[in-house]
Amino acid sequence: MENIKDTSQVTIVEDLATVKFNLLEDKDIEQAQFIFSAIREYVKRNLQEKIDYGTIPYCGNKPILFKPGAEKLCRLFKLRPTFDLVDKIIDYQSPLFHYHFRCNLYRFGELVGQADGLASSKEKKFDRTDKRGVYDYSVVNTIMKMAQKRALVAAVLIVCGASEYFTQDLDD
Repeated sequence: MENIKDTSQVTIVEDLATVKFNLLEDKDIEQAQFIFSAIREYVKRNLQEKIDYGTIPYCGNKPILFKPGAEKLCRLFKLRPTFDLVDKIIDYQSPLFHYHFRCNLYRFGELVGQADGLASSKEKKFDRTDKRGVYDYSVVNTIMKMAQKRALVAAVLIVCGASEYFTQDLDD
């Protein structure tokens, strides 16, 4: 079957019957099956519920990956995380503290994935204003670490293909 396109200067003939989308080879499928099986077995043997992952009432039955579990998966896959500060807002008058980090995951020096994480003092869990309206500034470092943690968990889920087993850390 031929598809002929006239571009007024050049006539392009495409043989649609010979176009193939050979995206995966058998060895790729076998390797993917092995990796997913290894993740399943590793989770069963090495990750502890309520420490590395867990469920949260009224948020579904899918386990949520916590930071310790993400760190263990990094060790399993020999991933090295680094963090880049993408954006920040530090306003002591408002008070508003917002951090946006990107986690880059490297394997043997090659960047294999990345994801972003954000955290803000406007989130209910970080609203530490007392009855007098005085903000507890000691939480600012926690907000920064939370953004890094969210980026790490998201990157690990993506790179390891672990979203089948876990969801993003909702518990934070």
